[in-house]
Amino acid sequence: MAQYMDIDLEALATLARDLQTLHTDLSSGSAGASGDGVGSPRLQQAVTALADDWAIARGRMLESIAAVGAMAEGAAKTFTQAEDELAAALTPTDAAGAA
Repeated sequence: MAQYMDIDLEALATLARDLQTLHTDLSSGSAGASGDGVGSPRLQQAVTALADDWAIARGRMLESIAAVGAMAEGAAKTFTQAEDELAAALTPTDAAGAA
């Protein structure tokens, strides 16, 4: 029974690049809204709390995006290297080809 793996290396590399772009975009964006300029003190507190919670969640999300991006990039490199090594091992050398 033959078993094989079919891995789309280009899709894996694209995923790594897309995650890096997403990380950059989220990192460079505003950390959130401030409650300044909101008339009601209660509404100001709510907006500030939301902004603080978003900053924490965004930080966690950035860590996860960076980790998954690094895994995708590492997987693409590892599979490419393995493919290259297998191809080299299956390519006959001049000494083996000459009888």
